[in-house]
Amino acid sequence: MAKEQFFYSHTRQLFNTLESISQRSSVSRGKAFEDVLQACVAALAAETMEPAYFEAIKAHTEGSQGKRGVDLFPKFLAQLIEGMSEQDQDLLGDLFEASISYGEKGQFLTPESVSELLANLTIDAEEKTDDGHALMINDPCCGTGRMLLKAGEINPQAELCGQDIDARCVRITALNLGLRGKYGYVVCGNSLTLESKFAYRIGSFYHESPHGRRRGVIRDIPLKQAPVPFITDAARKATQSLFAQQEADSREPDQEQKIPHNIMEVPQWLFRLEQRMENGDADNGTHQPAKEKPPSTKSASENDHPKTQKKLF
Repeated sequence: MAKEQFFYSHTRQLFNTLESISQRSSVSRGKAFEDVLQACVAALAAETMEPAYFEAIKAHTEGSQGKRGVDLFPKFLAQLIEGMSEQDQDLLGDLFEASISYGEKGQFLTPESVSELLANLTIDAEEKTDDGHALMINDPCCGTGRMLLKAGEINPQAELCGQDIDARCVRITALNLGLRGKYGYVVCGNSLTLESKFAYRIGSFYHESPHGRRRGVIRDIPLKQAPVPFITDAARKATQSLFAQQEADSREPDQEQKIPHNIMEVPQWLFRLEQRMENGDADNGTHQPAKEKPPSTKSASENDHPKTQKKLF
């Protein structure tokens, strides 16, 4: 296997730790990456996402203490925070693209230099809403949040809102925004069909947990609290039921009986067209008289071998 190529030096440390987690837990690198992301998000949620945390570490608790995969989770998060402090770049996105996705389904992240250029072309540092509130910037296909990060650098007062269909990218964006002290929302869903799965609120908050007061930067929130349109499951089921009923109402009850059994596979429009050709002009219901053929000018030898005509249907 070719050696993974990373843009940033600190990404290699994260990769080595991820490989160790994968080997200790006997899971794929992709599975280890997903679980580490979920655990890191939960670790920044001030004990409000404990069920998600325990679900994430479930596959990494086998073995003696100190040699389990889960024992390296804190090391991964510490390396991430240290790397971001020394090298303010999208380390998780670099790790994801170069060692996890490998560009699957066309997932190639926008280079950070291009993200910075686009943000400078489109974002005004002083822009606010008409009523004076902070601007909200939405990226409907945010990937790992690079465009949002650059937009937030230009307009620090803006609230950042990202959407992506890949849950891994959503969690990377949440970590990128949360660890940098940004405010906003990240939604996992399809911004074209408005189908959404879950949402995070990014921003500092306090939570009174059983172990005392905790401060977090990522919260799991209901979809209706996120400032993006979405379709609820109830609305989707109602819509599907409506279309099914309309289709049933438009179908003729004896439609199938009109079609002979030997051509049931023929499309209905084709069957009707054949009937018209057999019955003559369908508009007046009468047969058109056959036109007399002009006398042939061909020789007898040519008439003896007429060309074969192909039927259209």
